[in-house]
Amino acid sequence: MKGWKTVSFNVIMAIIAAVYALNPDAEKPSPEQVQGGVDAVEVGFAAVMTVGNIILRAITTSPIFNKGTTQ
Repeated sequence: MKGWKTVSFNVIMAIIAAVYALNPDAEKPSPEQVQGGVDAVEVGFAAVMTVGNIILRAITTSPIFNKGTTQ
């Protein structure tokens, strides 16, 4: 998926905006805190993708798009 970093950044910013809308007195994060949150989401996404790929590779017996063919 192209643009996943942009999507993850927008999701984080939407969450922050929702927090401010619900609690206007909330302390505003510094740019370093926002970047740390973005980095944490990216690391989490990479970890989930890695585990998912390992599980899919373990249960898949044929190459992608060749499910019905035999060789």
